Amino acid sequence: MIHALLDATQVLGTVEIDGATHEVCAEAVANHDRHTNLLTISLRAFIRSEKQDHIGEMTTPSWIPQPQTVTEHVEAGEAHEMANEVFATWRRKVYGLIPH
Repeated sequence: MIHALLDATQVLGTVEIDGATHEVCAEAVANHDRHTNLLTISLRAFIRSEKQDHIGEMTTPSWIPQPQTVTEHVEAGEAHEMANEVFATWRRKVYGLIPH
């Protein structure tokens, strides 16, 4: 049976593009299969406009890392903590790439 552990999006900062402010976001979706003890974490990053007429539009400029999937064999009791650690590492990576 597969259990959802994490479905999170976090705003890491903002960037200006063509005079408009955009939020830089990191996202993680993690699931754990208790039969196989396989933890799967899908990671992605994107930017989204703060302008009302563009709400919901997301783009991925070239400096944003490509989506990644991390898989680990881990017991159910440790899966949530590991998912959080992987997401924290992903957030630091994306944050470090934000142009200033």
